[in-house]
Amino acid sequence: DYSFYIDNLTPGIDREELCVNYFKSILLGYNHIFITQLLEKINNPSANICLPLVNKWNGETHIDNLIIISHPEDAERICKKHIKKAPIFKSLLNTSIISTTDNEDWRKQRDEMTNTFLPKYSLQHVFPESVKRARLCSELLIKMSSDYSESVDMSDFFLNETQAQLQKAMFGFSDEFEQKTNKRIRNAFSGIDTEYISEFSIEALKETISSDGPASLLFHGSKDEEKNRGNMLLFAFAGHDTTGHTLTWLLYELCKHPEYKQQLIEEIDEYWMNNSIEDYNTFFQLPFMTKCITETLRMWPALANGTYRELEKDEEIYGINGKKVKVKKGTFCQIMNWTRHRNKDLWDNPDQFNPNRDFKESEIWHHEGFGGYNVSSERFSPFTYGPRNCLGKNFSQMEMRLILLNIFRNHDFTLEEKQLKTIDDPKYMGINTFTMGPASVYDGLLGMFVNIHLRKSKL
Repeated sequence: DYSFYIDNLTPGIDREELCVNYFKSILLGYNHIFITQLLEKINNPSANICLPLVNKWNGETHIDNLIIISHPEDAERICKKHIKKAPIFKSLLNTSIISTTDNEDWRKQRDEMTNTFLPKYSLQHVFPESVKRARLCSELLIKMSSDYSESVDMSDFFLNETQAQLQKAMFGFSDEFEQKTNKRIRNAFSGIDTEYISEFSIEALKETISSDGPASLLFHGSKDEEKNRGNMLLFAFAGHDTTGHTLTWLLYELCKHPEYKQQLIEEIDEYWMNNSIEDYNTFFQLPFMTKCITETLRMWPALANGTYRELEKDEEIYGINGKKVKVKKGTFCQIMNWTRHRNKDLWDNPDQFNPNRDFKESEIWHHEGFGGYNVSSERFSPFTYGPRNCLGKNFSQMEMRLILLNIFRNHDFTLEEKQLKTIDDPKYMGINTFTMGPASVYDGLLGMFVNIHLRKSKL
């Protein structure tokens, strides 16, 4: 046990009780709610707090201090100034770009990968393949709903589609490989047949040899097998899971607010009247869709846990009472998204879905449409802050717009009867593991059930 009490940072709760309850909340996927409740108890939603964290980050089981950073000034500064990652993902992802704790190693990997995800350099070239897959969405939904007679789990649907988009567009993998591995690797990531994770990393790296997608090219000629397997698993998980959850939460909120859903449908109809085919350069014609995506990223951040850092030098941060506290070099910090994105001192009615809220200029693409830069502010960081911001953010934004354009072109959605009951349930706040998705109202961990309706298009 290496944890210890820090005045004005450690909540005034029995330390053993705090340690046990915090660990329990992580295991059961509600740590974002647990931390929010602690901040409510101390009556300061912007407070930074220190919690005792049970972890096995370095191979042995420890209890370490973990400072949850919720103060907006500290969040942005620490992310930009202390780029060394805490070793949270090292045991699973080896020395991948997200898990390496060596800053020079991270810089080298970042330099090698940056071009792969740039809009002009790479994404415009994979756009046709993304379009092809997105156009299949309507056919798949009709099949999954047995010709509109059964409800569909849209969480599973979106996760399937984003995994398919990743494999086929970014990697250029074959149809056969995608169909063979899609469901199985998603199951493995969710805890079913986890032994397949290692097998998949080996199979996928072999597939890159005969593939020429921009992500596959990253692995051509690379001899570091440990790093390659870590990065492959990172891409396979983070490259689909976060986007799939964002689309699921967005559809959930649109079904809860039919007036916004109708506004989006009208914008999509207008898009199709002005464009015979999807065009990468016409996404500026979807400003309301951009607002809906941005508000979903705020309200339901797939990365509710944010990012983790190890302080590279001593720091001063705001404590529980608003006064500065000195924190030593080497301390682990978690720069959390959920607590800032739902902070009532930073947002009006933060628990209300409102795509028309007044976003700052840096938080949205000029209210026009898709753009190729990192949206963020002190209170908002869905893709975290530079320099270690998410590499795949632009691909995610591109595929979300393509999928939404195609599923709403001829269809409308309503929440299934049992799913509808969750809109009045204050405890329905997501399952937060590595990422945060909606809890299933039936058997299983995740799920979002809707009815699909063929609508009379204006086209």
